[in-house]
Amino acid sequence: MKKTLSITAALALTLSLTAVASADPINGTVSNTSGPAPISVEDPIIKPEEVVIVPTPMIELTSKTYFYNAPNGDKLGALAPQKLDTTGNRYDVMLGGEWVEVYTWLGKAWIYVE
Repeated sequence: MKKTLSITAALALTLSLTAVASADPINGTVSNTSGPAPISVEDPIIKPEEVVIVPTPMIELTSKTYFYNAPNGDKLGALAPQKLDTTGNRYDVMLGGEWVEVYTWLGKAWIYVE
């Protein structure tokens, strides 16, 4: 235990000395500002082209649903019952139902909704 602690302390000291030695020197003067940075009110924070006028529809899953890389494509995983945001892309099926593109933790994917 003592050896591990000694090795850890030695490594920490070596790394801190390396960080200090490799730091760039400061050219010029340094001022200590204690107040918040000024806010520019000339440009709006949210620009008009960034506002969502027509939000994408949400889908509520009521049971475990598999998601795919494309309509009728390879299965990527399954989703638990939850509300999902869609991308707005849909693909209708002749026999009823549709494929809907949704956002998942793996990126965009397709689910089949009846």
